[in-house]
Amino acid sequence: MRSRRISVRRRLLAMLLGLFVVGLGALYLLVRGYAQQTADTTYDQLLRASALSMADSLQLVQGEWQMDMPYAALALLEQAPRDRVFYRVTAADGALISGYADLSTPPAHGADASAAPQLFTADYQGHAVRVAWMERKIAGPRATETALIQVAQTREARNALAERILWQGTLALMGFTAAALALAYWGLRRSLSPIQRIERELAARGAADLHPIAAPVPEELDTLVHSLDGFMARLSENLDTLRLFIAEAAHQLRTPLAALHAQMEVALDEEDPAEQRRSLLAVLRNAEKLSRLVNQLLSDASVIHRSNVRKFGPVDLAELLSQAVYDTVPQADPQPDVRLRLPAAQEGAPPRIAGDSLMLREAFKNLIDNALRHGASADGHIDVRLERDDAGWRITVADQGPGIPPALAQSAFERFSRGPNPRTPGAGLGLSIVKRVVDIHHGWLNLSNRPGGGLEAVVHLPANAHDA
Repeated sequence: MRSRRISVRRRLLAMLLGLFVVGLGALYLLVRGYAQQTADTTYDQLLRASALSMADSLQLVQGEWQMDMPYAALALLEQAPRDRVFYRVTAADGALISGYADLSTPPAHGADASAAPQLFTADYQGHAVRVAWMERKIAGPRATETALIQVAQTREARNALAERILWQGTLALMGFTAAALALAYWGLRRSLSPIQRIERELAARGAADLHPIAAPVPEELDTLVHSLDGFMARLSENLDTLRLFIAEAAHQLRTPLAALHAQMEVALDEEDPAEQRRSLLAVLRNAEKLSRLVNQLLSDASVIHRSNVRKFGPVDLAELLSQAVYDTVPQADPQPDVRLRLPAAQEGAPPRIAGDSLMLREAFKNLIDNALRHGASADGHIDVRLERDDAGWRITVADQGPGIPPALAQSAFERFSRGPNPRTPGAGLGLSIVKRVVDIHHGWLNLSNRPGGGLEAVVHLPANAHDA
């Protein structure tokens, strides 16, 4: 089942849209509260002004209350078509001086009441009203008298003002949101354009074009581009290695196959049984050489493949070395004298490292096989030792053969490099395989001629070898 593809652009747009919706909702609530507060503040000031105007028009003449009603002040409160205004003026004893007798009484007033108008909300005649009230003291002929002034207004005008402010604020928010979304979409397209440039550049390339990406990218994509460049560099190196391997393998196989074919034709044409037997023995020897060459080519290909995947795990070097000796040394007589020396169990930590067991076993087998083919003598022996050193473990394979000419000491690690004796069997891949495996495990390989004759190959593997 094909997995559903994820669009980064759609996901980011959805996240931005969600943030804008949440932000718009929060701003709407803020604007709504601000609109109501602004309307209340505006009409509360008008109510206070009306109450002060009525208080200023109140007089006490010969003990009688008189008031010149300020209708202009009350008219300011009747701006909405359905708005209604109520008032009441009473003496200190509760006697009605003017207005609506049943208008709601302030919640608390008395001697400590403020001379400035105060406000409260009440219900009157089935309407929610806002009431401004104050007390005014006026000096009379015998004593100072106190009057209570109240002015009430229904909420239609202030609600209408709040709705207008809210509607205008909402329109502004919607316009701002639309502009912000358009800007965010444009910025998102601009931000993702480097990815599209990389896509176009890669799509225009041929199958063999693995050079680094040339398209300029922002800092956030540096890691991705560097990873892609590194991957393509490794892929290019692997393809070059594969092409070289195929070309060299074809070259190395072509000659022995042609020789084998010619020898078989000669054997078929021979009528003398003795000559035919000699020809068949030559075919057998060439077949053995060809078999060894094919095995080494397969071993080399296996090491190349595993060097790319590199899955390291705990490896017991003593066990691997024992297996390599058993697999490489012929079991039929006459058996070569191969002396394997491993560290005793009581000598400390077991000889284990982190590595690839298959690659290491191939390396050990090629080292031992190289010593058997180039350094074995009738009365000599081959030493294979595993020892602890300061950096990790040292594997030594020493023979008693002719050694290696100094001029060939460095080229011996090259693929298909062979010694000075053309009759010596081999394909020239053994030491190159060993060198590749040792390098992968962050070790080093050294070849040196022994003072008494023979070649000594020393492999150093660090105890903490890991996949870098």
